[in-house]
Amino acid sequence: MWWRRRGGAAGEPMVHAYGRMRLYADSVDGSGTVVDKKDDGKVYEVSWVKSEAVALDYLRGRDVRQEGYYVIVETPFRNFGRDMIMIFDEADGAPIEIPERTPLPEPAASPTHCARCGYPVLPSTRVAFPCDGDPGCGHPWHTADFAQRADEVVRAGLGYRCVTCRSAACRACYEATGDQNRSRTHGFVAGPDGGPPRPDVEIVHRLCWVCRGPVTILDE
Repeated sequence: MWWRRRGGAAGEPMVHAYGRMRLYADSVDGSGTVVDKKDDGKVYEVSWVKSEAVALDYLRGRDVRQEGYYVIVETPFRNFGRDMIMIFDEADGAPIEIPERTPLPEPAASPTHCARCGYPVLPSTRVAFPCDGDPGCGHPWHTADFAQRADEVVRAGLGYRCVTCRSAACRACYEATGDQNRSRTHGFVAGPDGGPPRPDVEIVHRLCWVCRGPVTILDE
């Protein structure tokens, strides 16, 4: 994203490519705002404030639930943006932080958007089976998992789908809520010398925000 501008120091009028005078304001509410819709469908909503701290505070509280929509806040020294995944440095796209997503007033069932926060859930193309489903591996269960670290899954916008009601759920919401909407059980292995089964490794199940059924990776 590129913005041609001419102007002076902080607080002085700026002439943008849009041909309109701009002032760095004390708050985003007091700033002028331009919404620029590109030919490729991307939308950039741009405001101007004096303080980097004000810009970041605003972006932390501003949800973006649409792909290709970018909220940009420019300051005299550095420009920041937020998309549906993270807050970033607008100069080079470097991530600054992944803000917590504001939950919806009530869970809303959707096969493509997280029932808790309403953000799009993108399908994963990198699903791993640690033992490739080998029935002779000795594991008490076989389950698919993301072939990425948790932070990479969140940054990619990936998540899950309920096996019962098909509602989607993003990984970011499970990371933000800890043990909420999770259950724990154990896999079992045969006891020694054919004795009764005994507990093995603990298994954590993530549960649907709508019906509390188990979820699996959304990969389609």
